Amino acid sequence: MDPKTGALIENLTNKDMFLDKDLDERGEVPAPFCVEKFNFNPHNIMGDFDYIDGQPRMMVTNKGFFVDKKGRRVNKFGWMVLTNQGHLMDRLGRKKLDKKQLTPEGDIPKLFTLSGKRYDIKDVMG
Repeated sequence: MDPKTGALIENLTNKDMFLDKDLDERGEVPAPFCVEKFNFNPHNIMGDFDYIDGQPRMMVTNKGFFVDKKGRRVNKFGWMVLTNQGHLMDRLGRKKLDKKQLTPEGDIPKLFTLSGKRYDIKDVMG
């Protein structure tokens, strides 16, 4: 969000996507865009790994960075990251989650159901 104008800006280009007057009283974007924002697929930000006993086989470069089998930089949880920034990115190289939204260790925070039950995003990935 642009602190001066209140407009919502695009992560990569920093251009206005929705002006303040286009948002509703809760700050939500207009339809049909408000529906799309909840279509988050964690598979699109997970690196490509071979699995041994259900655990991803993570490779480490000679500089100590984790990479997937395609050589893309990942963090210790297997999420693809923008080099030297810590933001999570998708397979197309677009920033999907800001570093500030992650836990201090770099993982996606635990999620909660409407009834308050906690679960991990990786527990629900099929």
